[in-house]
Amino acid sequence: MEGSEEHSSVLMSEDKSINETDVKTSLTHVQTDDDDPDKFKFSLQDSGGGFDEALELAGSWGTWQKLVFVIADFSQVICSMHAVSSAFLSFTPEHWCRVPGLDDVVGDLDEASISALHLRNVSIPWSAKTGYDKCQYYDHNYTAVMPDLVGGEGAAARHLVTNAPTVACDSWVFDPSVFQSTLVSEFSLVCSRRWMMATVQASYMSGLLVGSLVMGQLSDRYGRRTMAVLCAVAAALVGTAASFVSTYMQFLALRFVIAFLCAGLMVITFVLVMEVVKPEARTMTGMMYAFFFGMGIAILPGMAYFIRSWRYLELAIGLSSFILVAYYWILPESPRWLASQGRFPEALKILKDVARRNGKELPSDELVLKLISRAHTKEDEATATQSSKWYSGIINSMRAQFTLVRTPVMRRRCMISFFLWFVAASVYYGLIFSGANIKADPFLMIFISGLVELPSAIVFISPLDRFGRRPTMCGLFVACSACLLAILAVPEDQIYVNFFLVSFGKFFTTAVFQLQYLYTGELMPTKVRNIAVGSSSMMARIGCIITPYIITLLGDVHYVLPSTLFGILSLVAGLLTLLLPETNHMPLPETVEEVEAMSK
Repeated sequence: MEGSEEHSSVLMSEDKSINETDVKTSLTHVQTDDDDPDKFKFSLQDSGGGFDEALELAGSWGTWQKLVFVIADFSQVICSMHAVSSAFLSFTPEHWCRVPGLDDVVGDLDEASISALHLRNVSIPWSAKTGYDKCQYYDHNYTAVMPDLVGGEGAAARHLVTNAPTVACDSWVFDPSVFQSTLVSEFSLVCSRRWMMATVQASYMSGLLVGSLVMGQLSDRYGRRTMAVLCAVAAALVGTAASFVSTYMQFLALRFVIAFLCAGLMVITFVLVMEVVKPEARTMTGMMYAFFFGMGIAILPGMAYFIRSWRYLELAIGLSSFILVAYYWILPESPRWLASQGRFPEALKILKDVARRNGKELPSDELVLKLISRAHTKEDEATATQSSKWYSGIINSMRAQFTLVRTPVMRRRCMISFFLWFVAASVYYGLIFSGANIKADPFLMIFISGLVELPSAIVFISPLDRFGRRPTMCGLFVACSACLLAILAVPEDQIYVNFFLVSFGKFFTTAVFQLQYLYTGELMPTKVRNIAVGSSSMMARIGCIITPYIITLLGDVHYVLPSTLFGILSLVAGLLTLLLPETNHMPLPETVEEVEAMSK
């Protein structure tokens, strides 16, 4: 979208001239004790300067930043609906075998005979522990024995069938009392095909994995705004199309694409906000990111409650996504990214609008340009020039990935961050979808999962600023671990106690998952920040791909196994957090050299 910055926007305006005579009032924090203009200019030109100082002059937490924060993070409401929708789309209704030949025989009986027969009692194996078998039925010629079944006495009639051998079902009857239709009922994703139900969510997480990496690189190359707009438009179109698929594989493919695009929106909008606010505001904006995600999760059960067909629910979410198309008009580009690309006039133009919205006045264009260009070296300019060649983009992407692990401090930070993301994401999504294991109501479970994210996004803002990122993250991991390991002592029939522990664990893991975005962004230098967050998010999605199978397959063995595994992982992650440095109220590092010069 070349030249898109020239379109009208609620956050962008025409250039305006600013008199250099206002420098004295705008930059008092870098002036010397006297008011000599020459001394002031010398101080400005020889100071560390950089984009952070230019942003401070324009206002680093004013009306402009607050508008960008709300607009950018609103995408999380839609993305969270897509991410959690499989809890309803692939809900498993009560079901039992459709016995071949039995339906035809029943059609010839009167209602009294059918009522007396109790068809499931004479066709489906039953046990006191598991109830009716969902995957086998008694193999018998029901046409031949039906007269004896109808006219016989209870035990004798049942004996005629229960002595028959059992065979595996190839068709099922699904109870429509909760949902009229789901992916499970339409495509028979039960018994030997049960793993395919878990794959519905795994396909989404696979899309997030690829999208987190690819979209991070694309936004570093083509810009935050450009890629956010493309992702928003494509996600709306593909989300709507997913409701019209005719096969299971078609749905998996489109769900992968939806996740790929949502991954771009999540990474890009988060980084954009972080790049335009002051360090003191990064805690609040970073944690409030979870507020929007939780809002979407809390809204989804209400939609699913009134829309009991998976196709109509998917269509409703897809149509809701079209609201993000407004990004084309209202989302600005990151001036920090523009400056890092050597596009100084464009960055200056946005900084002027930032100042206007925030009630500030910038000094002369020349002085601001000197500030924002200070970190842009000749080597950066040469790299930007080469990026016009098709093959250089691939080379630059590979070089950026290698940068993450090339030097000792960067390597240690990245390896630990990768594991923390893996654990946080696995536990986060594992607890959202754990309702089936603890026999909780799906609407209530998902609603509470979203509801606990709202206070979680706010409660820990103060501790993050007061105690710092590192001890707070460690404490959150350990607290989550304690909740999940406590389930070991709770009987399976204590549904509400287990529900409370899972919800409390979700409260803590929501905060730690959100803190990951903030903490990782603060640990990494500007030139590879988006790639670092994207790569970390990619590692998180690997855990998320595995999580549906942990919930489904391990949960079938014993309901407590998934929560125990998540609790152990959370404890290990909390201890590893102590090996990372504190970043609270620290300036964002601009280069790898700055990171390597630090203590950790």
